[in-house]
Amino acid sequence: MSAASTRAVALALIANGGIAVAKFGVFFVTRSSSLLTEAIHSTADCANQVLLFLGLRGSSRPPNARHPLGHGQAAFVASFLVALLLFTVGGLYSLVEGIHKIRHPEHPHQLGWAVALLLFAIALEGWSLRGALHAAEAERRGRSLLRYLRQSSSTELVVVLAEDMAALLGLVIALAAVLLTLATGNPVWDGIGSVAIGLLLIAVAAFVGAEVASLLLNEAPPLALRGAIRAAADADPGVERVLNLVAVIVGSDRLMVALKVKFHEQPSGGALVDAINALERSLRARFPQIQHLFVEPDEA
Repeated sequence: MSAASTRAVALALIANGGIAVAKFGVFFVTRSSSLLTEAIHSTADCANQVLLFLGLRGSSRPPNARHPLGHGQAAFVASFLVALLLFTVGGLYSLVEGIHKIRHPEHPHQLGWAVALLLFAIALEGWSLRGALHAAEAERRGRSLLRYLRQSSSTELVVVLAEDMAALLGLVIALAAVLLTLATGNPVWDGIGSVAIGLLLIAVAAFVGAEVASLLLNEAPPLALRGAIRAAADADPGVERVLNLVAVIVGSDRLMVALKVKFHEQPSGGALVDAINALERSLRARFPQIQHLFVEPDEA
């Protein structure tokens, strides 16, 4: 279980827990629809972080007879469940609540409290997002944030980053809705804010769900990494050429790699075994993310 990932999940849980309690408290004072949907969103995020933590713990379990490739995909399953919760509890609820408030507007009270809370929540959510960005910094390796989110197998970090960005933007939308309600005296803006937050959460949930589903369906690592593994195998002194390479992501930064290799002529079967073992040692040393490596010698 990555220390950086665990810290990012813990920061998100602390931030969302504090924000959720504050939002519910101010909602009961103001009766703001945007604040209620944001409070539900933060509560769902807390449940999401607990799920992610359980997934991280499960993924660290060693291989056994029933799961010979280990339990690395436990984190993927947890992340997919988070996407479902974000879509249903967060997105759909916010959308339905917002439509109801637009059709049957209720004027919220004491919106000054709501503005103060949202400013506090924006600061706390920004702190959580900063921690998640710092945790992902080493793995990003100079890639843009969108490219990292699409390529990373550290789904727990992808989910925390996506949640934090959605939460921060959602808070800004809620603040804008409250300020427009204050400025115009029209409570419909509060419902519009809730609808906008719901659509945002549905979009983020769809993005996260699609990326995690691809990993659950045995996604290959990025082309550049596959090319580097193939080039390293081709450069091995015992190898004439690599005939085929199959690589599959089996966990957060964990790979299963199968190679079909034509070796140089060997004087004996024992010498061929030594050449295979030397290739495996070389690849494992250069690519520590390879958890399972299978090399098959062949002629064609």
